[in-house]
Amino acid sequence: MMQSTMVGPDQPTSPGQRYIKKYLTIISVIFCLTLIGVFWGFNSRANFLIKEQLLKQARAYSKEITLIRGWIAAHGGVYVKKQPGVSENPYLKDIPTVKAKIIDADQEVYFLKNPAMATREISEMAREERIFSFHITSLKPINPQNSPDEFETQALTEFETLNTKEVFQLDTRGDESVFRYIIPLLVKESCLQCHAAQGYKVGDIRGGISVSLPASDIIAQIRTSKIYIVVFALTLLITLTGIILLISNQLIRELQNAEKRLYEMATRDFLTGLLNRREGFRRFQEEISKSSRNLQPLTAIILDIDHFKTVNDTYGHLAGDKVLQVLPDTLIPVLRDYDIFCRYGGEEFLLILPSTTLQKGVEIAERLRKKIAESRFPVKNETTVTLTVSLGVAQLTGNENENSLINRVDAALYKAKARGRNCVHFLEKS
Repeated sequence: MMQSTMVGPDQPTSPGQRYIKKYLTIISVIFCLTLIGVFWGFNSRANFLIKEQLLKQARAYSKEITLIRGWIAAHGGVYVKKQPGVSENPYLKDIPTVKAKIIDADQEVYFLKNPAMATREISEMAREERIFSFHITSLKPINPQNSPDEFETQALTEFETLNTKEVFQLDTRGDESVFRYIIPLLVKESCLQCHAAQGYKVGDIRGGISVSLPASDIIAQIRTSKIYIVVFALTLLITLTGIILLISNQLIRELQNAEKRLYEMATRDFLTGLLNRREGFRRFQEEISKSSRNLQPLTAIILDIDHFKTVNDTYGHLAGDKVLQVLPDTLIPVLRDYDIFCRYGGEEFLLILPSTTLQKGVEIAERLRKKIAESRFPVKNETTVTLTVSLGVAQLTGNENENSLINRVDAALYKAKARGRNCVHFLEKS
């Protein structure tokens, strides 16, 4: 693309674009972290509420079991008529204060169900219904079936050493999940009938009531909820990220267009669309520096429309403006892509020809002169006019700067006009 028609900043990414990308990225990161935090909070809260519900159920069941056991203990146990499946408790036989078996007047036999036995049998019924199960346990059990497991042993030890009021945890083994809960079991007066021989006194911690709640279904629900939450969160993040990217791209495009317009306003001549004088001289200085570094020739041309005032006086200034607008289109095809073409002022144009000797520059200037002389330029409706131009040419020499070179090109142009116009004149450094 020819330098005279180049638009837009030299840098591919402007500070404004970098600013938008930076802060939109920061906003996106903050938004994503906030969204992740919200979903994590919801998930944590859901897990907490589910575990809290399990804990409330376990407490309620423990309270209910404690009341049942207390009632049985307060009445000295419960006697159950002998029948299939009902047998005597062998661990009560050797306790002198306990009648493990009684016979009524009809010679019917009844076996004593002490609180621990009664509650264990109730637990087995509940386990079969898959509601919950509970276990009366102790570190010093009379019945080996009441021996504690690992969880119960640890909890009972904490009750005695740390005065803990309750212990609970969620156990997951394979595909099964169980919520374990245990509270201490205190010795009451009614308990001493069976346990006085073990050295307990009222108020001592004799053991604990352990409750187990099936939690596999709830855990499965939690996992399903997590999957839904993750999928929803990812979908929302992807959607909102896409929206943010779309908005940012639109903002960047609008900013690029605005920067392009501002750049054109700052560097372009509003009438001809060529580089304005300031931008032309900036490029001129760059080319002089390149020429000096690379030891390459550089030639400058100033082109002036002959008798342009006559066009304005005859057809009006709008017609003159139209001529100035059309003129560059006539000249650009003669120039090379890297040549610099700018409006110098009024009806004058400056051309900078890098890597061009004076002789070659004069040839280009002559082609430009002939091109214009052979062309017709519209001024009003169907009316066209012919134009001629005068051109001054000079080549950069030695350590010459842009002002010195322009002065010599100006002097050459003055001499071309003095020779009758419609010609090319060049000057070599004297």
